Amino acid sequence: MKTLKKRSEFLTVAKGGRTARRAFVLQAAKTRSDGAPRMGYTVTKKTGNSVERSRIKRRLRAAVASLDLDIAQTGADYVLVGRRAALSQPFEDLLKDLKGSVKNAFKPRKSRPIRSKPNSLANSKPPHDKVQAD
Repeated sequence: MKTLKKRSEFLTVAKGGRTARRAFVLQAAKTRSDGAPRMGYTVTKKTGNSVERSRIKRRLRAAVASLDLDIAQTGADYVLVGRRAALSQPFEDLLKDLKGSVKNAFKPRKSRPIRSKPNSLANSKPPHDKVQAD
């Protein structure tokens, strides 16, 4: 699978949908009408030192390399944002999470019912009238 290299490509994908998992966050966006899907990898500096960040990226690249490319949509770009849990998660679980995330990246989300906030007027106390003593 081709990889994303330019910052502008990463920023375009960041505007798309997200799927969070324990070991990574998958960002996906349909950026082109056709063409092979592309993948980008990133790990923030908050995650650890350079050795840990590189190991996370290598594990994610290996998981993507062992994926079946038929589940990724044509013309789509994906970005994997690695988390520290990618180091300790078993590879089979990482692969299963990645496969499910890529497969469902463009499925519409079920809308959750919006919980109404309690009425602030109903819960507030009535203003106290000061009674002046004569």
